[in-house]
Amino acid sequence: MPEAINTETVRYLLETAQTKRGWISDLAWSPRGDILAISSGGGVALYVDAFGGAPSQLIDSPNSPVKAVAFSPDGQYMATGGADKTVRVYQIDQQTRTAHEIYVMRGHSDSVECVAFSPHGGLLASGSADHSVRIWIPEIGKPYTTFHGHSAEVSTLAFALEGHVLVSGGWDNTLRLWDLKEETQGTTLGVHDDWVRDIATSAGGTIIASASKDMTVRLWDMYETNQSNVLQAHFGGADCAAFSPDSSLLATGGRDNQIKLWNAISGALLRTIHAHEKPVLALAFNPTGTMLVSGGGDNLVKAWTVQRA
Repeated sequence: MPEAINTETVRYLLETAQTKRGWISDLAWSPRGDILAISSGGGVALYVDAFGGAPSQLIDSPNSPVKAVAFSPDGQYMATGGADKTVRVYQIDQQTRTAHEIYVMRGHSDSVECVAFSPHGGLLASGSADHSVRIWIPEIGKPYTTFHGHSAEVSTLAFALEGHVLVSGGWDNTLRLWDLKEETQGTTLGVHDDWVRDIATSAGGTIIASASKDMTVRLWDMYETNQSNVLQAHFGGADCAAFSPDSSLLATGGRDNQIKLWNAISGALLRTIHAHEKPVLALAFNPTGTMLVSGGGDNLVKAWTVQRA
């Protein structure tokens, strides 16, 4: 993990904007930070250059909730996973900054709960309620391989160690490692006391944070493949986590309706705010680390400026 900046100078999160979307499932920033994607029960809303009010583009999905959204590292593509069992790939027009569907990839036999691009963008991973993890080649819309190992729904995915390893978490309470070169069958990294809701990765993927219904967020050293810290995070359950781009801050959200900011190295709690009127379900820092967006069970997405002294 990179050398920490002075996280103790974080004063507070200042709410700067909000918008209402139905049943928010995921949030993602484009690599340049000029597009924010919000997936929800009605589709995907894209906000370009500004947040709040009406979206710049709305990709409707009225009959099948979109469960997850992610951008490729070069910003050329956006992927979604849906309750209709599909993974969809969109090309982003770099002039108009609009998304156009180019591939619909089928293979899962149940809802697609999570998607993640590899750091170099050549691979796209998806996890499903069918207990499987699938790897796709997004540029051509074709399958690459399938992993089996979870005994329940795969709810979250993240690439680690610069894309050499994929980490998945699920309703079987486990975190599993998939070596993409060796194609290993899901070595267990660790076990929570309840289902794993979200995984966040630090810069370079050397540390991951796993948020669980067991109310903890656990930090894992990917070089040593062991647990390095346990944060007693959110009463009722931790639902989401996000590292700041410089990996000095970790933001978490959960069933207590709060966002908490932590020193990502020491695990010290820096700030707590009552952010939503219902659970905080999704978090994402923009690429500069100056803004954090949160999605809540109150159907609101809020933008927070990270204030420093």
